[in-house]
Amino acid sequence: MTELSSPTAAAQSSPVVSSPVVAAAARSKRPLVVLVVPRGEAVRNFLYSDTLRLLSKQARVVVLSVVTNESILAVARPFVEEIILIEEHPVQALPAYLRVLTEHAHDRWLWSKVAQNNWEHRGRRARQQGGFQNLQWLAVAGASRLLGNNPCLHALTALEQSLQWRLRTTRIYDELFARLKPDLVFNGSHIHGPAGELPLRVAQRLGIPTAGFIFSWDNLTSRSRVMVPYDYWLVWHEGMKRQLLSIYPRIQESSVFVTGTPQMDFHFRPELVMPREELARGIGIDPARPFILYTTGVDKHFPKEHLHVELVIRLLKELQLSLRPQLVVRNYIKGTSPEMKALSKRKIPDVVFPPMLWDMAWATPQPEDLELYCSLVHHAAMSINAASTVTLEFILKDKPVINLDFDPPGSDLAPCDGFRRHIRFDHFWPVVQSGAAMVTRSVEDMRKMLIQGLTHPEVDRETRRRFISNFFGSTADGQAGRRVAKTLFGLAASGPRKA
Repeated sequence: MTELSSPTAAAQSSPVVSSPVVAAAARSKRPLVVLVVPRGEAVRNFLYSDTLRLLSKQARVVVLSVVTNESILAVARPFVEEIILIEEHPVQALPAYLRVLTEHAHDRWLWSKVAQNNWEHRGRRARQQGGFQNLQWLAVAGASRLLGNNPCLHALTALEQSLQWRLRTTRIYDELFARLKPDLVFNGSHIHGPAGELPLRVAQRLGIPTAGFIFSWDNLTSRSRVMVPYDYWLVWHEGMKRQLLSIYPRIQESSVFVTGTPQMDFHFRPELVMPREELARGIGIDPARPFILYTTGVDKHFPKEHLHVELVIRLLKELQLSLRPQLVVRNYIKGTSPEMKALSKRKIPDVVFPPMLWDMAWATPQPEDLELYCSLVHHAAMSINAASTVTLEFILKDKPVINLDFDPPGSDLAPCDGFRRHIRFDHFWPVVQSGAAMVTRSVEDMRKMLIQGLTHPEVDRETRRRFISNFFGSTADGQAGRRVAKTLFGLAASGPRKA
C-alpha cells in the first residue's frame, strides 16, 4: 500500500508485468482516472459496486483513500494500479474563517428547512454560552444576512478558493499529479470528507478535469455550500440536477450528468440476498414469523429514540395477529446513544439487534455487511425509520414504510430537536406528500399502521411505484454503477477541460 508522503516509493511498488514495453504502451493509450475515496460510504458506492470493475476495463485507475483497512481495500486491488492513503491537512486560519462565513451566508440565502434548523441551533448554543461567544455569533449572523445573496456568495467562494490555493500547507498533491498525469480526478463524495478536498482543489488549479458525485439526496439543501471547484457533476436524478443548477446558476447544464446512485444497485443483486432461513439463523430470529426492520438515526439528531423503539416493542406485543411479529433494530453506525446500547443488551424476546459489520474507524461497511443489509431489506415485512434513505430503499422494494412525525413518548424535546423537523426537511417532504410512506403522528397512528403494514402490504402499492418512477426516473434499475463508470471514462477520454 502506497503512502502519499512517498511518491517515489509508490512508483517503485507498481505491479511487475512480463513485457514492460508492451504493457506501458497499452496503458498509455488508456486514460487515467484518480478516484478519491474521502469517506467510508464512498467505498460502498464505487469500490463495491460495478463502477470500479467496469471503469478499469477501459481506463487505468488510481485510488486515493482515507480508509486504511486492508480487508476492505483488497476488494479494489485487482482493478487499480495503486491505492494511495491520504489524510486531512491543516488549513490556514484566514481561508478557514472565510469558509465558515461563506457557509453561513449561503445558509441564510438558501434558507432551506435544514438551514433554518441549523440557524436556530447555533443561536441557541450562542445564547447558552453567553458573553463573547454570543457576541461573535451575532456578528456572524449579521454579516451572513448582508452577504447572503448570489453576487456576494460567488465573490466569497472565489476568494476562498484562491486563498486555499495560495496558502495550502502542503505540495504533495502537486508532486503526485505531476507523476501520475491523470486525465480526470473524481471525488466520490462531493462535500463530505475533508481529506478529499485538497486533491480536487490542486487538480482543478493544475488544469486537470475534476468531477464530483452529489453523495446523498439531502446534500444540496442540508450540507451548506460546495466550496471545492468541480468541472463536472454526477447526480442521482433529474430533480437533483435541476436543484443543483438553481442553487449554483453558474454551473452549465451540459456539465451535470444523471447517473443514479450505486448504493441502490445492491438491491438488484440476487447474490447478495441470503435465504431467509440462513438470515434468521445468523441473527437469531424465527424464519416462520415476519419481522420489522427498525433503522435508527444518529443519536445527536434523533434524541431519545430508544423511547420510540420501546413503544414499537410494546405495540407489537399487544397486536392480536396470527403470527407474532418480531423486531430487528439496526443501529446507526455514526452515533448510538447509551440508552439504545443498554436496550440492545436487555435480551427482550422477539427483539434483535444484529451486529454492524463495519470498520468503525472510518464508518465503512465491510463486504459482508452488504449481504446482511440487503438480506434484511429483502426479507423484512416493513420498515420503521424517522426519515432516512432507508425509506427510499423500502419503497423501491415495494414494501410498507412508517416514518415518525412525533417525538418519543415521555421525551420533552425543543422544536429544533424534535422528530417532526426531519419529516419537513426539503428533501424528505416530497416523500410525505406523495403518500408512498405512512407517516405516524401519534401512538394510535403507529398501532394502525403496524397492522396495515403487516396484514395488507399491498395497500399504497401503486403510490409507491408512482413515487419511484417520478423520483428516480429511469435510474432505479440497478445500473447506476455502470452509468458512473461510463460517464467517468467519457470525461477522462475527452481530453483537457475547455477554458
